Amino acid sequence: MYYFAYGSNINFEQMKRRCPCTRFIKRGYLKNYKFVYDGYSELRKGAVANIIPEDVEKVWGGLFEIDEESLNNLDRYEGYPKHYNRKILEVLDDDGNKYQAWVYLREPKKQGEPAEDYKNTILDGAKDCNLPEEYINKVLKR
Repeated sequence: MYYFAYGSNINFEQMKRRCPCTRFIKRGYLKNYKFVYDGYSELRKGAVANIIPEDVEKVWGGLFEIDEESLNNLDRYEGYPKHYNRKILEVLDDDGNKYQAWVYLREPKKQGEPAEDYKNTILDGAKDCNLPEEYINKVLKR
């Protein structure tokens, strides 16, 4: 099965710790969603990554192959179903291939600033996944 990461889980080091059996496939994107830092995480000391529906927007991230154990681990780390929900969404790659992948998201909350170390984890992951430079500068660094 596939999992699409767009926040701190795009960081290869973090994903290996959380889900050792996970394999990175390639970068991909979700159509009609927008990346935001919102809510507040006591653990992360700031706003955290989320995606919200938004026509004509695109969220880039990493597509991973996972097993059932990895999905259970991700559920625990993402606080499913209390903090984040998960659902299967269509992810596209650079060539237009489509993948049905698990994605974690939650109801939008007040947008805010992430803690610097959390943002850096995401930015390092963006490099790991080879996300487009324009997206990194315009959306993730903001």
